[in-house]
Amino acid sequence: MTYKEIYDIAMPSGKRKEERMNLWVTIAVRPLSIYLTKPFIDRKVKPTTITKISVWASVIGFFFLVMSNSLIYSLIGWLFFFIWAVLDGVDGNVARCTNQCSPLGDLWDTTGGYAAMVLIYLGAGIAAFRDTNLYDFTIAPHYLILGGATAIMSIFPRLVLHKKKSSGIESKAIKELSVKQDFSLSKVIGMNLVSPSGALQLVLLASILTHTLNYFIAVYFLINLSIMMVSLRALLRDDNVKTSQMGTKQNT
Repeated sequence: MTYKEIYDIAMPSGKRKEERMNLWVTIAVRPLSIYLTKPFIDRKVKPTTITKISVWASVIGFFFLVMSNSLIYSLIGWLFFFIWAVLDGVDGNVARCTNQCSPLGDLWDTTGGYAAMVLIYLGAGIAAFRDTNLYDFTIAPHYLILGGATAIMSIFPRLVLHKKKSSGIESKAIKELSVKQDFSLSKVIGMNLVSPSGALQLVLLASILTHTLNYFIAVYFLINLSIMMVSLRALLRDDNVKTSQMGTKQNT
């Protein structure tokens, strides 16, 4: 299969439109993932196997980032997070090109995305705590707290969103937060900033090179706090929605 053939199959028109809003993915991650798809197809590697490899890449990246205050090791950690992002695209490409899409594969893909998101923020907080070359604006243990809190806030609204979907609740908020094609400019900017495979990676790289991971985690704490509050406000409000006939669990 040629690059174009793989791209046409792996990237249907709807997905192309959605992904164009994520600039770093469009410029670097997706093109590289397309080039790497053919070798995996030729070797008949299953998409779920690729996803599992990508999860391990993010775990390795986390340990390189936090286990040493050496710039080289931190950059190696960043590289493994980038490898995760590329492989996160390769698994979907292979699945669509070989018609191996499955609910289990989708579950693994979601798990890998959540793991990378948590590990990036948690890793940045620990790395800031260990970095003796940065300019402190507070005591070092606070960076651990900021890293852990940011990691939690990055996934908490997503868990509430998925629960609302699985409960059979029809809500305008679900569409507003899920359908990326309808995102406003502010939501597109926010998506680029917090997407673990998006511009977040560039900001992380710049912060590692300039020894400003403490500012990185402080800023992303505020960004994710704002996104969480806005998302939860939309998801938890009573907007006179309907519930499915299956019923939902009532508070007692």
